[in-house]
Amino acid sequence: MNVVIIEDEEFAARRLECMIREIDPHIQIVAKLESVVGSVEWFKSHDVPDLIFMDIHLKDNLSFAIFNSISIACPIVFTTATDELSTRAFKLKKIDFLLKPIVQTELVKMIEKYRNLPESECRIMDASFFVDIVNKPKKEE
Repeated sequence: MNVVIIEDEEFAARRLECMIREIDPHIQIVAKLESVVGSVEWFKSHDVPDLIFMDIHLKDNLSFAIFNSISIACPIVFTTATDELSTRAFKLKKIDFLLKPIVQTELVKMIEKYRNLPESECRIMDASFFVDIVNKPKKEE
């Protein structure tokens, strides 16, 4: 299984990589990317991985902006600290996410879920898929 980690916090990226290697040392971390721009460039010149762990808030934009430039046809697990609107939207769209700090047992479940996912069940993620999440107005308190 080839995995890409998109995370702008170095500690969080290293922690996730270590947790993945602890779960299964045969999983290959093929890239650790920290920005929208860097991610778009990487995906334009590399094969699509089997699974992506993607932080929502990157240093140069929300990770959803990646999909303005490219479409990705592999499973994506979004990671977020406490973005309540996003997690609610993800539940409605049936998008997988892990809350930070990531818990080992939850990560194991996520990797197992995608380890044998048939390619026919991988949906293409592009900008149109996330329009209602990104443009959702914030709820007034």
